[in-house]
Amino acid sequence: MTSSFAMTGLAGSTYKSLFRRHIKKVKPPVFGMAVAYVSASGFNLVKSILDEGEVGEVRLVTDTKDGVTHPKALQGAMESGWNVRVVDSLPGTFHPKLYIGAAAFDNATGVSGLSLAIVGSPNLSHGGFHSNGECTFWSTAPHSRGSAARAWLESWNVGTPLTKAKLKEYEKYFAVRNRNRQPADLVALGIADAIPKIDGAKPKKGVSPPKTEEKAVSESVASVAWAGLQSFTGEYNLQLEFPKEAGLVLRRVFGKPSKDGSVDIICADLETRKFKYKYYDHNGMFRLNIPNSAPLVDWARLNKKGIAYVEHDEETDDLYFEIVLPGQPMVDIVDRSLALGTWGRTTTRLYGWY
Repeated sequence: MTSSFAMTGLAGSTYKSLFRRHIKKVKPPVFGMAVAYVSASGFNLVKSILDEGEVGEVRLVTDTKDGVTHPKALQGAMESGWNVRVVDSLPGTFHPKLYIGAAAFDNATGVSGLSLAIVGSPNLSHGGFHSNGECTFWSTAPHSRGSAARAWLESWNVGTPLTKAKLKEYEKYFAVRNRNRQPADLVALGIADAIPKIDGAKPKKGVSPPKTEEKAVSESVASVAWAGLQSFTGEYNLQLEFPKEAGLVLRRVFGKPSKDGSVDIICADLETRKFKYKYYDHNGMFRLNIPNSAPLVDWARLNKKGIAYVEHDEETDDLYFEIVLPGQPMVDIVDRSLALGTWGRTTTRLYGWY
């Protein structure tokens, strides 16, 4: 058999096994991918398969307009020597799922010596390769080599080269687009593979913070930071520490402190209050002194639950503070960080940013 339609993810078969089988069989010298979205785990998986198949040159063109393709995937592709282009100028989404193997790329015809074509529904994501119900057509002896090469060429030409500067701008855009997406949508879109299970804003045994390369939003582009209220200090003002990356977010968005370390922040009751803060360079901790008059401070002291949430509005430059009680709004904030990999833990509580 040289070509066939195939459903994967329905009866034990996976797109990963289909993809890997054909790459190992054909071993194309070059490989091109035109896909809507690329996740971090999807990139790592495909790279390992292409390396196993001894593919020499790889080109990738993908959508960035929707803010779904993972910045770490694009960074990994660039660092691996892939030629990467991105599409953000179409009226709609750049949405193909085209994978082709050939003897060589050709700037005039797309490719020469086309040996493998796979087209169908899977994106480069954990779900697409492992669990989603996907429909694919593959051919190891394509009859319409000319049209397949043209489809690849048209996809490649609509993209613009990804540079380090363009990637940095995309990281900011990606953070903004995902700031208010529901955690379940982050998984459905393939931005995250899954959401770790935790107990409110408390650490759970066996759940470890993500590695640096797994964090979708760096502190340098984030505008939200939060920390659990399971522990704090201060007899008068509530003194809460935001560890590590969450503290770096606040240090950046708060700016240079005044002489007394005070900053005006809008609270949940829409009243502006003076908070005080200090960043400790020696341990990377950011301490925020919360006025007792801020809503729910007395409740937090008594119950030691919920989270403290700080957000910077980049358009107005306003800062907002809220104590978020246990419930769905708090779960959404915490799970958003869990899905994006932008969280950490101390012995008593979780913290995060995005």
